[in-house]
Amino acid sequence: MRQIKKGLLIALVASTAVGFMSCGGEEPSVFVPPIDNFREACEVLENGWTIPTQTVVDGGVGKDGIPSIDNPLFVSVSQVQNLQDDELVIVVKVGDVIKAYPQRILDQHEIVNDMFEDKPIAVTLCPQTGTALAFNRAIGGEVTTLGVSGLLYNSNLVMYDRNTDTKWAQMTTQAINGELACQNLEFLPVLEMSWAGVKTFFPNALVLSGETGFSRNYVNPPFSSQVPINSVPAFPYSPKDSRMSNYERAHIIIDSVKAQVYSFDQFVGEGFNLTIDNSTVLLSHSGFKFIISYKANANTLQLASNIEDTGIVMEDSEGNGYNLFGEVVSGEGLGERLGTTFSYMGYWFSLASMFPDPIVFQEEGED
Repeated sequence: MRQIKKGLLIALVASTAVGFMSCGGEEPSVFVPPIDNFREACEVLENGWTIPTQTVVDGGVGKDGIPSIDNPLFVSVSQVQNLQDDELVIVVKVGDVIKAYPQRILDQHEIVNDMFEDKPIAVTLCPQTGTALAFNRAIGGEVTTLGVSGLLYNSNLVMYDRNTDTKWAQMTTQAINGELACQNLEFLPVLEMSWAGVKTFFPNALVLSGETGFSRNYVNPPFSSQVPINSVPAFPYSPKDSRMSNYERAHIIIDSVKAQVYSFDQFVGEGFNLTIDNSTVLLSHSGFKFIISYKANANTLQLASNIEDTGIVMEDSEGNGYNLFGEVVSGEGLGERLGTTFSYMGYWFSLASMFPDPIVFQEEGED
């Protein structure tokens, strides 16, 4: 088990997680991340925006030019035939329901307005920045749907809600223009991983169908599998940070003070890696293409044995076994879970421009 370089130790997520544990078999918490324009108080300017308008550009498609999926259909894992094992899929769990959203479909829609039993959820993907986030669609007690505004903020998807026409920045979760300016959407953690990983760990998941009601070709692989790592982004962004390649995929953990970034190259080996940074736990697997983070409890965690056979990825000193969502699925702590970080995957250029000068993970002994 590895520790972050001592000089970089920082309790990044102490204020972002909703408690250490949630008990009684409850669903993962949705919460408002403590972000106010990242270290600055949110303020509505005279022009109605909360951000400099020079950072917002027209993406060239127009409002709803990329249509959201508002009536999604799902199939079983065994019914899916056209996904390659290394393709990225977005996995969301609410209660006992697990759904998987192939990026090759979301590439062409960017937003799925979905329901998990009675929970209204929007699953979003920005192909330009490689960021996938999910949100509660109940805003101020009113259920709405989210759509694609046609605008980009620092290359990132700007959504709008159809109740108020407020514009929301996907990566910060914040309303940047409109009636609800400076408010935040409630964020729901997602797990982004390869299709091979979904088949291994979630064989009973519901998978978004290509029967979307739109005449679209979902045969071509998604943008994420085609863009060269050193490509120059098509839309403006700043500041620029050359510590990694623009399109290197990495995991970011954010609070209102600082952000920390982890890339696959910074972990050793092809299998599972478990890394502890004070109260933050990171689990990664380069083969299944995921890095996920949790807020630790007081127990010592270690990798489990026979992970792919049991679905238990971590064990603690009390004998509890945890799944990929940080939930205790065996042991006396059954129904408890690790806390949630405000974190997600994305391309390096977008992470370092939206949250400037992030700390980059280093192992002990690295320069």
